[in-house]
Amino acid sequence: MQSIRFSLAILALVALAACYPPVTRNPIGTTVGLKPDPAILGTWKSQPDPDNHRAGYYHFLSQQDDAITVVLVPDKGDASDVLIARLTTARLGKAGFMNVRLMETTKTELKDQPPGTVPILYRIDAKGVLSLYMLDEDLTKAAIKAHKLAGDAGKAGTDDATITADGPALDKFFQTAAGLALFTKPFAVLHRVD
Repeated sequence: MQSIRFSLAILALVALAACYPPVTRNPIGTTVGLKPDPAILGTWKSQPDPDNHRAGYYHFLSQQDDAITVVLVPDKGDASDVLIARLTTARLGKAGFMNVRLMETTKTELKDQPPGTVPILYRIDAKGVLSLYMLDEDLTKAAIKAHKLAGDAGKAGTDDATITADGPALDKFFQTAAGLALFTKPFAVLHRVD
């Protein structure tokens, strides 16, 4: 099975790997409304990282249906390295969340991805740097097993956690310190391109 690990800058790429990050059956932010966050729209650049040694440009484009299309273009490579994703955003308190689905084209979703969305926590610091965080698989599974969050922890040793909480429960949980603690370190750090 092909699975994908987001290195999203918003996807700090969706670098191909052997596992899929945790997904939610319902998007985060339904209680406050899903609408494009103008603070992330435009073009951002990531710096090369130790894993893929490539920088990339992330173009966040607002759509008419309150979604955002993200086009990731690496600074080196082939046309097949371009990534397209569709996402919605919501703010819960000071935290911003993206609900991401990968796309084959701007209109067609990529096949073989699990149902639901990949939640991404994003923060823009005082210097305007955009940092993106994915859920930590082990911490998410532990929260599910401890009944702090409704979901399916999947099988031991696999990366297949699915959060099944409904919208209100999801939003309530991810406004708490325990919910935010599931997003550990940033997987992408982006700087706006002027």
